[in-house]
Amino acid sequence: MWPSTIFRSRKIIFCLVTLVTVLQLYRHRAPLNPFISFLPPAFSSCDSRPIPPIREPSPQVAAQWIQLQGLFDSHPPNLIMECGDFKGGQLAKATVSLLADYLDMTSDEAQFMRDEHVSVVEALPNYPLGAFSGRGIVILAGGKYSEIAATTLGMTRLLGSRLPVEIWMIDRVEAQEGWCDEMAARGGMLCRFVSDYLQDMSAFSHHYQLKIAAIMFSSFAEVLYLDADSMPVVNTDPVFDSPTYVDTGAVLWPDYWKATESPYTLYITGQNGTKATSVPDIQTVDSGQMLWNKQKHWKTLCLSAYYNYFGPTYWYTVITQGGPGWGDKDTFPTALRALKAKWTLIPHRLETQRYDDGTGRGMGSGMAMMQADPADAKEFQPLFLHSNFIKFSVRRLMCDVCIEDPSALSAEQRIKGEEVTFKGSISNRKSNIWKQLNFGIRLFATKDKDGLNDMGRLDTELDMWRVMERVGCTGVFSDEIICQRTRRYLDTTFGLVARWEGGAERKCS
Repeated sequence: MWPSTIFRSRKIIFCLVTLVTVLQLYRHRAPLNPFISFLPPAFSSCDSRPIPPIREPSPQVAAQWIQLQGLFDSHPPNLIMECGDFKGGQLAKATVSLLADYLDMTSDEAQFMRDEHVSVVEALPNYPLGAFSGRGIVILAGGKYSEIAATTLGMTRLLGSRLPVEIWMIDRVEAQEGWCDEMAARGGMLCRFVSDYLQDMSAFSHHYQLKIAAIMFSSFAEVLYLDADSMPVVNTDPVFDSPTYVDTGAVLWPDYWKATESPYTLYITGQNGTKATSVPDIQTVDSGQMLWNKQKHWKTLCLSAYYNYFGPTYWYTVITQGGPGWGDKDTFPTALRALKAKWTLIPHRLETQRYDDGTGRGMGSGMAMMQADPADAKEFQPLFLHSNFIKFSVRRLMCDVCIEDPSALSAEQRIKGEEVTFKGSISNRKSNIWKQLNFGIRLFATKDKDGLNDMGRLDTELDMWRVMERVGCTGVFSDEIICQRTRRYLDTTFGLVARWEGGAERKCS
């Protein structure tokens, strides 16, 4: 009897293993199911199409940059300030003596830079009339960030924005083959390259430095700047008409922590007459989204450009001392304060979007930052989801082992002809979202029994997956396996299987 029982047990185990194997094969090789595109209805008339950006750059912009570069080169820092090692855990107990310990700067050196700063401020140029026009969105992309920007661009259009969009990259090497043509064909989107405006790119050694260049060189007079990973959760077009923006012309959003700048920073930038004797109560900003009226704040942007021009070797460290957020982000409020300009810091503290651990209650330190709509000063209404941890690129999430696009490789890797691969979150058991992607669980934690995510009644996660489904199934980032995995996740998690019908977008002559 016992041998018979053992035989049956082995047979059952064999059948289960076979079943799992078959299911896995189906999971990875099932034929593509038809689906309905997330695309909005066909445009009712040509007048409803997104307004295309100005295609011809103004020669004034390049000419003024040559002037600015000459000004900056005439007033370089007198020290090389490499990134410090300020520890995030010390922020809560920061004192002036603690902050002062991180920079080796004498009072004479601080005075020298204060004088240089005064000279730069006095020579900042006026706004170039006629160089810019209209409102638009500026997104910084390039290399692997283009895959993430594709999701942000899709969300922008899905949610109803009709503003023109400029997608900025360092140069054409950073552009994935065919992507810029794909964006231009959709209307109202255009790739632009910083190298077209700068004859000398040697001073731009870090990606952080490109943000200010994209804002300044864009064709728009009024700019909504977005990082590649900062996506809207509602239509962003009305933000230009919010009272706070109309009043000040500059709107910035808060980050998590207070400033860790040097006690000399306020003195060097002319905000104090002496070295600080108390810890400055200054909120840092999240520059993943910003609103700028360039005519009102041209000198502010030029001064921020000065800070970024020497950012990696001086200003980033003077402003943060190597603390969290070392980079471009706090050069913007520093320039605003230095010029005593009128601006708005969103009063609402940002909220954290957490992972769903399968219970809906959330886990860990969070996956993204939610930023508020400036139109509502009393109540937090979400406007942006800045994905500071999980990057919502369909390839980064859903591939098994993907080959990195040449546009995302370093110059050295391209010269050597190296093939670089990466593993997507769905195939990486160490990923915080491996379980969710493999078992059809929402990524975003919910707040209540009704299944609402942290953004209230908005189902941003479903919108985001609809966009990534299109990116993964059509266009330059498409891949058959990624496409079917994304569709399967949509079906399992949201009960949504759709069928694409070609020709949904009607062309206007």
